Amino acid sequence: MAQTPPSQNKITPSKSSKTSTLAFVEVGEIRDDVLVLKDGLMRGIIAVSSANFALKSGEEQQLIINAFQGVLNALEFPIQILVQSRKLNLDPYIEKLRQLEDAQQNDLLRVKMQEYIEYINQMLDQINIMKKDFYIIVGYEPTSAKIGFFASIARALNPTKVIKKKREDFNRDKQFLNQRMDQIISRFSSLDLKVNSLNTEQLIALMYNSYNPDTLESVRLKDVASLDVENF
Repeated sequence: MAQTPPSQNKITPSKSSKTSTLAFVEVGEIRDDVLVLKDGLMRGIIAVSSANFALKSGEEQQLIINAFQGVLNALEFPIQILVQSRKLNLDPYIEKLRQLEDAQQNDLLRVKMQEYIEYINQMLDQINIMKKDFYIIVGYEPTSAKIGFFASIARALNPTKVIKKKREDFNRDKQFLNQRMDQIISRFSSLDLKVNSLNTEQLIALMYNSYNPDTLESVRLKDVASLDVENF
């Protein structure tokens, strides 16, 4: 007698499982160089270059520590420090070396360049070369983020007026956030570090890289070590 095969339970992603992923993303929108969280809180992000601390003398290291401690103690609002590690992509560098190799007229130099390229490839097969980017997250809690009962009624009765008021509130709150960010930029610049705030495009790239680590190389941020106020 033939046995009826057991029914196969196909696991299909439910609507709730799809929406649950979005619940981990706290960013509601990126607007005018500002991260606006779902609860209305505002965040600005500043990129900071690194320092060769290990190469400093003991006296220089202590001076840096004391200066950094002074910067933190002088702050009147909280900040977050984000350190993002990622695998360094050397493919463009290797490709540039291969182009130089092809254009090389000296046979000896061509052989040496081949050996150098082979050395880099072998090194990458054995170890993962990581690079670190440093960011300072500055927050501001606008009063407009707290919507009470009467504000909800006003929104329902006159949405156009509320939209205009919301835009005015955002511009005002952004000024307060920018004041905090200017303080951070000024204080960390005194530590001989290159600092600059991220614009909307750079914030989108940072968020994309943070939530899509598997495709980290598809969206590149400019190297923080080469920050420039004019073109960053």
